[in-house]
Amino acid sequence: MAQETAQEIPITEETVAAQTASTQATPAATSELPLNEELAKLRMEREEFREISLRKVAELENFRRRTEQERQELIIHANFKLLQKLLPMLDDLQRAVESGKSSSDSKAFIEGVELVLNKTTQTFAEVGVTPIEALGQDFDTSLHEALMQMPSEAPEGQILQEAQRGYMLGNKVLRHARVIVSAGMPSQD
Repeated sequence: MAQETAQEIPITEETVAAQTASTQATPAATSELPLNEELAKLRMEREEFREISLRKVAELENFRRRTEQERQELIIHANFKLLQKLLPMLDDLQRAVESGKSSSDSKAFIEGVELVLNKTTQTFAEVGVTPIEALGQDFDTSLHEALMQMPSEAPEGQILQEAQRGYMLGNKVLRHARVIVSAGMPSQD
């Protein structure tokens, strides 16, 4: 039967060219179709990933903005609480100054200032601020700032005087203690 079909179609140059063209065109058309579909699919995926990445970048930026705003609010809240604790001391200082101006009794003025100092020290202690002990201690660069060294009978490196008190907040230095340190015994030369 295969011969009958072949005999029915006359073989001419045009028929061979048409068959060759159709067999060559068919694989190209079938291979182009899946490539175009694959390309379109990849383009859609790329656009989906692009949209996802843009959304994620926007979410990250919003998160950063919210975090910074929350941090600022926390700082304001912490400062607010501290300032509320400091206001009574400011009031006491104002009263002490007014009292000192109107009174000639310096002893009463000094007692009033001492009361304000004690109240201030207590308030600072309540929020975790403690003084750095310096006198008689060994010099420590993490706690002290040396203003000068002077010869003395005390061992070298021992703190002789405190020029300005230092303070800690928890385990962090708020202000280093400014001190004068012993240079040791003066040389006999």
